[in-house]
Amino acid sequence: MQHTLIALVEDRPGVLNRVASLFRRRQFNIESLTVGHTEQPGISRMTIVIDSDQTNSERVTSYLHKLVNVIQVEDVSSRPVVTRDLAMIK
Repeated sequence: MQHTLIALVEDRPGVLNRVASLFRRRQFNIESLTVGHTEQPGISRMTIVIDSDQTNSERVTSYLHKLVNVIQVEDVSSRPVVTRDLAMIK
């Protein structure tokens, strides 16, 4: 089952590398990773989709909380969502 995690992180160099390295070290596969600015200066939002069960998703969330530059982590898998696909065809 896919889980969607939203992490608010400090907008500093190397934060994306630390988060991706955490997944690599713990041998979790990232299905999708999107990073963008928020309305608050100095804070970015990371949307991470992983393919794992509930136990591993909770474990990853706790690992992310322990990183220094991570402000907040939330699993939004159980919420209703709107998904979009984008295709660029020539």
